[in-house]
Amino acid sequence: MAQAQANNGDRRDAAALDKLMKVLWLGVLAGALALVAAEYTGLVAAVGIGILIFLAAFAAGCFLGFLFGLPRVPQDSPPAPAPASASASLSSMPSGQTAPGAPAATAPATRAKLLQSNTNLERISDWLTTMLVGATLVEIHNINDALLMFRDFLQSTATVFHEGGKASAGVLPAVGPIVLVFGAVCGFLYMYLNTRLVLVKLFAAIEKFLSTDTALPEPQQRAVAAFAHREDGESFVQKAMTAKKNVTVEDALNLMFDMLYKGNPEAIIDLGTQLSTTDAVRRPDYWFYLAAAFGQRLHRTDLSDSERLSARDNALDCARRAVAIDPSYRNRLWSISDPQSSDDDLAPLRNDPEFLRIVGRAPAA
Repeated sequence: MAQAQANNGDRRDAAALDKLMKVLWLGVLAGALALVAAEYTGLVAAVGIGILIFLAAFAAGCFLGFLFGLPRVPQDSPPAPAPASASASLSSMPSGQTAPGAPAATAPATRAKLLQSNTNLERISDWLTTMLVGATLVEIHNINDALLMFRDFLQSTATVFHEGGKASAGVLPAVGPIVLVFGAVCGFLYMYLNTRLVLVKLFAAIEKFLSTDTALPEPQQRAVAAFAHREDGESFVQKAMTAKKNVTVEDALNLMFDMLYKGNPEAIIDLGTQLSTTDAVRRPDYWFYLAAAFGQRLHRTDLSDSERLSARDNALDCARRAVAIDPSYRNRLWSISDPQSSDDDLAPLRNDPEFLRIVGRAPAA
């Protein structure tokens, strides 16, 4: 539930950011149009100058807010431990096998990154923030003089009012410094908070994409290769698997997905058992494919009542784990439970109350 609320919050933050940027661009346009109309209407021109002062200060504040809020990318950080919650077993796994979700017994081998994040901007941010803080502390006593100079500048140049043949800036010299400070503070807070709350998640997503590619331990690599060779047909995934020297978690999950369309759920479940001690258990698609495999088993008509109940419980457990890792999988699970769809792996659970609760389709009490 908390993860779903966080995802909803991310979407709201992104939508709010888009709306505010549109408002700012409209403000720039309004200010430009107001300056064009300066020759005809002094009040409109004064408002335009005020808007442009605010936007310029806002942009400067955004630059400072971004520098101060820029997240730091950790270098050579140790891998995170396996989640403690992934320790439950599936009831229908063969005896002697470790069930999906059990903690890894051996550390997986890793490959070096092909790409690495460029941290030059972080170093520039450190230098500039240090310099700016130092310069501000040294020159803080001159801020009032700078604002007075800005007021005098507006007094002499922003002469948009013409009354009795005399040009003047009206109240702009008095209001301008206030608008300047207000815009800078608003820009700083806006970009600092967005950098810390929104942009940091985008940075994290990129770092995850560039993170070390996890290769499976040797026993699991041999097992995955054996599954790829024993399956009927020569699919693209199988051919790619035979050409690889190191089989990764991503490769194994691609094979699971490929096997879903060959009508052999037992092979997928066996492969899932082999991957149960690897980092695959951290992936929602691993649990999603297993849920689909147990759903395919439910389609069989030769199952006993106990086997059918076991397949149902395991399908629900895998679906629950997939949603716990990534709530967006609710929609994917629901889509493969449609009896009218070509992908109807979970159709036997379409009206199951527990399944409806997992995918968020349970009727309101």
